[in-house]
Amino acid sequence: MTVIKIQKVKSLKAAVKYSVQDHKTNSDLITTFECSVESIERDFKNALMDYNEANNKNRELTSRMIIQSFDKDDNLTPEKAHAIGVEFADKYLKGKHQYLVVTHIETDNIHNHIIFNDIDFENNKIFDSKRENTLHNLRLINREISELYSLSQISLSKSDKKYIAFNEYVARAKGTSFKSQLENAIDINIQKANSFDEFLEFMKADGYEHKQGKYLAFENNKSKKFMRTKTLGMNYLESSIKYRIEHKDYQPLQVDIVNKKWIDKSQEKFKNNKGLERWATVQNINYLNEINAHLYKNKMTLKELDEIKSNAESFIDNFNKQLLKIDDEIYTLEKMAGSFKEYKDSYSIMYSYKAAETEEERNKIKHDNNHVFRRYDIVKRNIKFLKSKYNISDEAELQRKLSTLKNDRNLLYGSLNVKGENVIDLEHLEQQKNRERKEHHSL
Repeated sequence: MTVIKIQKVKSLKAAVKYSVQDHKTNSDLITTFECSVESIERDFKNALMDYNEANNKNRELTSRMIIQSFDKDDNLTPEKAHAIGVEFADKYLKGKHQYLVVTHIETDNIHNHIIFNDIDFENNKIFDSKRENTLHNLRLINREISELYSLSQISLSKSDKKYIAFNEYVARAKGTSFKSQLENAIDINIQKANSFDEFLEFMKADGYEHKQGKYLAFENNKSKKFMRTKTLGMNYLESSIKYRIEHKDYQPLQVDIVNKKWIDKSQEKFKNNKGLERWATVQNINYLNEINAHLYKNKMTLKELDEIKSNAESFIDNFNKQLLKIDDEIYTLEKMAGSFKEYKDSYSIMYSYKAAETEEERNKIKHDNNHVFRRYDIVKRNIKFLKSKYNISDEAELQRKLSTLKNDRNLLYGSLNVKGENVIDLEHLEQQKNRERKEHHSL
């Protein structure tokens, strides 16, 4: 199983010295991002200086360490474990924090030490140390990568998974939920808009400010927090919205989550509120009546109904994962667009730096071209990644790959059109079950 934890680093110098000891690792199992082992403290402090200057602060240098341990039964090679550690660091830190990844091989359990700067050098912000990020996101990203490499892992607890909270359930039933309001606004403005930019303008006119990154998000006017449309389901991903704008006849497949759950009245919130308890009782009675009517109408057992719903949800979940995987790949490749040109443009500066005869000259060149040096490491790794994974060696090939992925994404999502012939929906599954029952009785 893969176990991961995060902790503060008391002394960066001591942590790095411990991590890179010869008897624990070797040079092939050490990777840095936006820094070097020899000058890591100075490199971290340079980012800190930029942060302090931008925010008028006088913050001291702080850093953190993630320890990622692998089960020996997974039979990972040191090189594979290291690659997994680097991939995790890239995904969790999002290319915004300098880091050092070192793989230790001196014990039976291979493990990675990931030391990173608290400073987000891209936005001059501090690392998000809230529990949601240092516990839930940390474990979820580790789990995603573990699944990708078929590693054994610990089952997630309920707190690590996303469920609909009770207040969200009630709000949806009453029509006051921000999620349901946002869904309605998106659905309406998709039908009105002729382009994605026009869609965003309509959303803004309705009071929904947006921001774009890996995922599209809209602001809740009351809480002033942004909600990713990803949380609304696959029909509200940015790529899905763009597809629905271009295909107005597309009718998305959805699973109704309201009035589909039994309410557990043993919770404290019901014991302490008689009005809420009565409301829950009525909802549960309505739910039982709804289920009973459905079973009677379709001459089904409760077990058969549960199986049908489970199949439908599994089907949709599988599609959602496929769409997210393609979207992640498109996002990653789009961020790498232009890398070949940047690498070529930086050649003269890098040549001057290597040709400089004194440390003073090199430091001056690096200081005067700080952004170029930062980007050089990034684009160099981008090019290496593109060549090794996709055999892409220039910008034209990268754009062709992106075009293919977007087309594949549209074909996959388009196959879910309720009006189409290929979609498998709940009704189809029920009809299939009824046919099986009739065939069984005729035997």
